[in-house]
Amino acid sequence: MKNEIGHIMRKYNVLEYKGPGDELSIDTLYKTLGYACLYKGYGKTTNEIPAEELTVSLFREAYPKELFLELKRKGYTLEEKYPGIYYVGGNILFPVQIVVISRLSRVMHSSLRILSANADIEDIRKFLEQTENMKTPRERNNIDAVLQASVSANYEIYQKVRRANGMCEALRELMKDEIEQDVARGEARGEMRGRAEGIVDTCCDLGLPEDAILERLQKKLNISLQTAQEYLQTFGKQIVKN
Repeated sequence: MKNEIGHIMRKYNVLEYKGPGDELSIDTLYKTLGYACLYKGYGKTTNEIPAEELTVSLFREAYPKELFLELKRKGYTLEEKYPGIYYVGGNILFPVQIVVISRLSRVMHSSLRILSANADIEDIRKFLEQTENMKTPRERNNIDAVLQASVSANYEIYQKVRRANGMCEALRELMKDEIEQDVARGEARGEMRGRAEGIVDTCCDLGLPEDAILERLQKKLNISLQTAQEYLQTFGKQIVKN
């Protein structure tokens, strides 16, 4: 990994990701360090996994204030090496970084920022722009996995994004069912309006009164009186002008 998050990483890396709303406490840190110790101990030969080649990274959306206070009380140091990326220093088994996703650089880490339960629409657009030219099967699978997780947590925001011009292929494919439903509804509305215009046009040519036109619209199209009145107002005016 060649970005800021990857700078601390070595040959073996243990990652713990906490989803939106999940707690990141001192116990979480010790548990993850325990996983790293177990991983080292599972080598087939003695010291096959050197401690100096092992790192620990913890990820959470929100700033873990209580964890940081507890670490400082225990004598550890915290250095914000990069925006949102904190290195834990002191008497600790392995190099440790704690990544606060909401504070990461938007330009460099959009793929993590959009996993938030309150993803920003600009982060989503940035991620889609950055991944648009990634075409290999592995890249597409990774992009789809990120989008699926992000869409499930931010469905309404993605509805806005997908209706905008220039929606990327990955998002279009992911939401194709919703798109097809919208197209079908649009076609149905267009067909309904066309039929309504024809009915109003014919009735006006026959000189039928407004009540009769409204009644025919309701009966032929199975619509409410209010909708019939809207059609008559729309197409009736056009006919009068002609």
